[in-house]
Amino acid sequence: MSEKLKEAIERKYVEDSRRLSLYWPAETLTIYDLYTGRRFVKLHSGDIHEFEESEVLELLELIPKYYWKLMRVPLMLRYHKEEDGTVKLIVEGGAWQARLAELLLTGNVSSDGMRSLTLSQFSKLISKFKSLVFVTLST
Repeated sequence: MSEKLKEAIERKYVEDSRRLSLYWPAETLTIYDLYTGRRFVKLHSGDIHEFEESEVLELLELIPKYYWKLMRVPLMLRYHKEEDGTVKLIVEGGAWQARLAELLLTGNVSSDGMRSLTLSQFSKLISKFKSLVFVTLST
């Protein structure tokens, strides 16, 4: 591959990554915020992303009230492909985000939570909570 072609591809990747990052949440909300009626987050682009009402109601039923001020939405995941071809989705954020992922997928909470998801776990999660989950590519 020529050096000019390589530079052009890298420039295009950086430009596309920058453009896509505008649609990444600029903020997160606690589950308690959802309970009090806030149903949207601002994106870096300045746009608003609104959560589906039915998904919010299901989330409020699933999450015990004592976690409402600790867990935050949207759940943000980073797509990562291993050298062996295995795909994982890494949970962005701290321990409470990993615990939220685990609670949504298994109904249980451990001290570590789920720090990464398989594709089948991701499919299960996104089928129920598509407006509450954001995914980005690994850098």
